Amino acid sequence: MIDIVGYGFAVLMGVVLGLLGGGGSLLTVPILVYLFKIPAITATGYSLVIVAGTSLFGAIPYLRQTLVDFKIAALFAVPSMIGVFSARKWLLPALPKEMTVGLFSFTNDQFVLVIFAVLVLIISVFMLKKKSGVKKAVPSRFPKWSFPIVVGFEGLFVGIVTGFVGAGGGFMIVPALMFFANLPLRNAIATSLVIISLKSFVGFLGDISSGVTFDWVFLMSFIAFTSLGVVLGAIVNKKIPVEWLRKGFAYLVMVMGVFIILKEVY
Repeated sequence: MIDIVGYGFAVLMGVVLGLLGGGGSLLTVPILVYLFKIPAITATGYSLVIVAGTSLFGAIPYLRQTLVDFKIAALFAVPSMIGVFSARKWLLPALPKEMTVGLFSFTNDQFVLVIFAVLVLIISVFMLKKKSGVKKAVPSRFPKWSFPIVVGFEGLFVGIVTGFVGAGGGFMIVPALMFFANLPLRNAIATSLVIISLKSFVGFLGDISSGVTFDWVFLMSFIAFTSLGVVLGAIVNKKIPVEWLRKGFAYLVMVMGVFIILKEVY
């Protein structure tokens, strides 16, 4: 029964990813940890593989429509891949098994989940405050010469966050591409999916190089369900206002973030 619920949420994750160009991966780690009983640090690695496969699948229709800006993708993806590989290869393995932060003591798995939950709460607040109907490119306030530097630092930061908590970072990437790279929404979503796929795959390579093993049968079945969700998202894209989905999803992940913190801290 739990597996059925878990795979149902995997489909939901794919729907959100296909519609919004990100965010669906915020569900992956909690699904793996609380429904499939996978340890948190292992789950973040599994999440990277799942997000990489699902994002690549979701990017295919956009690639056919030539909506991906490969130059921008490269500028963002290269430092992002460095960040995610470094986090998986060196940062996570360096975490002590037990640690104390203020009055609270955590295992390394609990610590990763609490950091993940804090990130989820921050993202949910930004999602709720985001203005609706913004589909056009946003004029950048930065001079042209600084563009590669700004995008590079943004990519590096998102990569480190992705490697640490196992989330794709689409809700950081899409606004960044619209604001810094002056891309329209659909182009930003398309380019975001390519970036997410590339950096998530590199993060997975960081795990492989550290000797982590994966249950490939489970991973392929999970990716199949998330890919089904991406297809469903494309079908209902014109039937359900994306604004409704965005707000509903924001409330869902906000509740999820509070649940994780209460469960892991108390």
